[in-house]
Amino acid sequence: MVSGIKGIIFDFDGTLFISSINFKIIRERIIKLANRMELKIPEKDMPVLELIENIRKLNRNRKEKDLFVEKAKEILEEEEMKAVETARPVSGAESVLKMLKENGIKIGIITRNCSKVVIPLLKKYNIPYDTVLTRDEVKKVKPHPSHIKEMIKKLSLKKEQVIVVGDHPFDIKAANSVGVKSIGVLSGGREWFGDVNPDFVFEDINGIKYLFGFESLKPGKIPNFLLSYLLKKYTIVSEDVLAGPGVGVDCAFFRERKGIIGVKTDPITLVGKDIGFYLVNINVNDLVVMGAIPKYLLTTLIFPEGIKFPEIEEIFSQINRECRKFNIKWIGGHTEISESVSQPVCCGTLLGIPVKKIKESKIKKGDSLILIKEVGIEAASIIVREKWDELKNFFSERFLKKVADSIYNPGISIYSEAIELWEKFNICGMHDPTEGGISAGIYELSERYNVGFLVYSEKIKIFPPLKRILKYFKISPYGVISSGCILAIAPFKEAIRIKEFFKNKNVICEIIGEVIDRDEGVKIVEKGKVKKFPFFETDEITKI
Repeated sequence: MVSGIKGIIFDFDGTLFISSINFKIIRERIIKLANRMELKIPEKDMPVLELIENIRKLNRNRKEKDLFVEKAKEILEEEEMKAVETARPVSGAESVLKMLKENGIKIGIITRNCSKVVIPLLKKYNIPYDTVLTRDEVKKVKPHPSHIKEMIKKLSLKKEQVIVVGDHPFDIKAANSVGVKSIGVLSGGREWFGDVNPDFVFEDINGIKYLFGFESLKPGKIPNFLLSYLLKKYTIVSEDVLAGPGVGVDCAFFRERKGIIGVKTDPITLVGKDIGFYLVNINVNDLVVMGAIPKYLLTTLIFPEGIKFPEIEEIFSQINRECRKFNIKWIGGHTEISESVSQPVCCGTLLGIPVKKIKESKIKKGDSLILIKEVGIEAASIIVREKWDELKNFFSERFLKKVADSIYNPGISIYSEAIELWEKFNICGMHDPTEGGISAGIYELSERYNVGFLVYSEKIKIFPPLKRILKYFKISPYGVISSGCILAIAPFKEAIRIKEFFKNKNVICEIIGEVIDRDEGVKIVEKGKVKKFPFFETDEITKI
């Protein structure tokens, strides 16, 4: 990730400074010099330093070769010194390098130019840096990798901790040969970088401000140079993806042999941190309870004005990590920054194939309502994360840290439990309670299958830390977002088998109720009294 970068190696001419060095005139003068000295000249056109070296090699047996090299370098330096008078920093160079230094990023400058030009210009414009390596300090200049290798040593960093910035393919080629990330800038007048493929392409070095989060991104689409990097690094495709994610690509095409495809889409809006984690897991949960194995993900990611690029990359990283966990291909979507949202809004569309040929049994009166895992794991984590400063006055930080991490342990994924239910048992129906909690989940099952339920309160297993927290906040555990558990309907005898199966796997499983007539509605038995099961217009968590 970009956050691991501790040093940046800049090219000088065209990247940090705009100068008027006329290399055409320099080459012409050097060739005239060689002709006067009756030296062989290479037919191939090449950069000045390479031209000088090649003429020396072609005339290695001529005593004049050393004098030629001396005079040729004098011509080069003379023309370079002429350009000093009009040389000026690239717009924003001073502020970018100042920001890097203030944030502890080491700055190295490597150049094919000479010290007599570079050092005075850096001092004149008060450009901050740590180390400069001109052609005078190294045996071989870029694109030879030793130029970058030497700078990495000077900065006391590893190659994984640096990124090279340059306006010429030589800069990118040198970085590639060392295995270092690179940024190509177009400030030197270049329009593309051929086949050297820098990791990023910026209009100029001001793009670094966004890359490192020194400045917020502007409303509208994420700049292509950043989006391209994210898509290249984090999306997952394979041979069966015919048209995958890319800048300007609006639709994905994929080949699926099995024919039947399950599709699920869901937005994540109630959380800030770990929203990428939630995006994948919530959609996976919804798909697997319907009996499909998740295969392909499309996303719509909308970020608020003022967000910084590292925050966006963290979300991309989370989505990538969770997709890999479930072997999901992230094949495309849409990403933008909008004034219409105040926090990230992430929507996923997940496609999958059936676990097997599923035929849900008809639900009958007396069938069992089963709860696998505990209610409120997700809610507990969200509450603690959002209300940490308030809760730390009443609970230990160790307790709060454990609850905050409960989305990972015991976790909100129900992938394996749902797949096992479909594969091994005769299931009539299944649902995962998310927003609105177990109350919304049961009412949705009632609506979906046109049945009623009688639920026994003492059988409902609530995540113990949530019980403690809700004593403070005074809201109902039945109405809080509860990803991480499953509601399933099965014949009573099958429910007994299911309970025994999960008991042997140390997974909490209880028969919490039974199917009744639709006209009776959804009821709960509490302390021997039967009453309507609580219904909540909005998730209880929104109250706090």
